[in-house]
Amino acid sequence: MGVADHNKILALGFGAFSLIFAFTFLLLMLMSLGVFVALGVTSANSSGDNTELGIGIVGGAFAVVFYGVLGMIFVTPTGVASLKMLRGKPHARIWGIIAALAVVAIAPLGTALAIYAFWFLFDAEGKRFYVYSLCLPGSTVPAISEKHPQICG
Repeated sequence: MGVADHNKILALGFGAFSLIFAFTFLLLMLMSLGVFVALGVTSANSSGDNTELGIGIVGGAFAVVFYGVLGMIFVTPTGVASLKMLRGKPHARIWGIIAALAVVAIAPLGTALAIYAFWFLFDAEGKRFYVYSLCLPGSTVPAISEKHPQICG
């Protein structure tokens, strides 16, 4: 299996985790929002005090913000890493390392994917794969071949 194949497997793995995270956090957010609002409505109806409805709405807003932050922490790095790795962008290695750190605690598949990512991204071949992607036309760092001719050869 070649270096490009390892890159593609990692990109697809990070993409799958990004979708799983996004779907999970969306469902948890909607369930928490519904529970808090229902709690507020029930509490307000039973006591006759409409201020208790606000507690449910505040709880629901907190749940939306909480799961939004979790989504930004876990969904964004894995999704960006997946897209950058599939497209062969120069900074995909950095995003891959961040995404591997985000999934390492999700046993057993996230741990396996993270170990595979660390092996590939810190291996000499993986480093070389991303260094040479800086030399390709359309790179976001076009002056690399002028500054370091020994790299792009």
